Parts: sequence; structure tokens; C-alpha cells
Amino acid sequence: MYITMFARVCLVTVIFALAGCGGQNAERVTESEYSGIRSASDFEELLEAYPNGVLANRNGDHLRTQIMSFQFIEGNKVFFCTGAEKPLYAQLMAFPHVSYCIFPEDFEPVLSLNGPVVFTDDRELLERVFAGTNYAGEFIRRHYGTADNPDLRLFYIDVIEIETYEYTGPNVFKTQ
Repeated sequence: MYITMFARVCLVTVIFALAGCGGQNAERVTESEYSGIRSASDFEELLEAYPNGVLANRNGDHLRTQIMSFQFIEGNKVFFCTGAEKPLYAQLMAFPHVSYCIFPEDFEPVLSLNGPVVFTDDRELLERVFAGTNYAGEFIRRHYGTADNPDLRLFYIDVIEIETYEYTGPNVFKTQ
């Protein structure tokens, strides 16, 4: 079955809306029943195969989604870049809890990584972004030029919950 990118993004947005994307003080409507314990790094191969995903965050009282490119992963830290001049930076500073979702063309599996955002100015990690050979690294090099660009912001999701959706149904994992 052929599904357009627009339909995929709409589907992911509906998933986020149902799952929620609240801030620190937002009360969850239901508690998750965990299927076990996993590490975000268990899904590194999937993230590398599908580096472009949808980041859901809050913008005031509203939800917002945008396409983001994954940079790299270390344990339960999944790294991304944005610019200090972009609205996303201000939104993440105000409401630092997000959900990042990727999915292959056949939606097997859909992967959602949930947790707080942490910004870092670690020079070694910034250099790692610029040394990357993937599309995301190339885009950052073209857009920001050097790791010294004052507008470049590196952040990671400190993943505390992992959700997968497969033909067998959803699974929710706590992280190690």
C-alpha cells in the first residue's frame, strides 16, 4: 500500500496526540505498563537507517512537530542540533520534554523516544557532529560552517521511555 509522506506525518502526529507530549508538571492521563527495560542504544541501527524523524514538543499551550535529523547516540542520549536563532531552541528551553519518532516505509517498527532535552556545549561532541559522514552531519556543516558557530546548539534527549509499535502491538520500555 502506498502512503504519502503527508499521510505518514499525519499518522505520527495522531500517535503523539494520543500519547501526549506534556511538560515536567503535566499529569499523565494513564500510567504506562512497561514491557521491560531497554536502552536507546539497542535501537541505534534503526536510528542510523532512518535518521530523519518527527520531533514533537510544546510551543506554549500547543503541540508542535517538525522533521529532525538524528546525529548520533551514546547510551540513552540521542543527539540533535538546532540553531539559537530558531523558534525550536526557545521552545525546548521553555518546555524541555519531547518525543522523537522514526518509522520505516512499512512502519515495522515505529520507534518513539521520550524524555527531557539537555543542551550541551561539549566541544568534543560538537566536533563529532562535524566529523559525521551522514546526511545530518553534512547538513550541519553546510548550514553552520564550523563547530565554533555561536548559533549552533547541540542537545540530546535523555531517553527515559521507549515505545515501539509493531504488528504485534505496542511495547513501552523503561530505560536502564
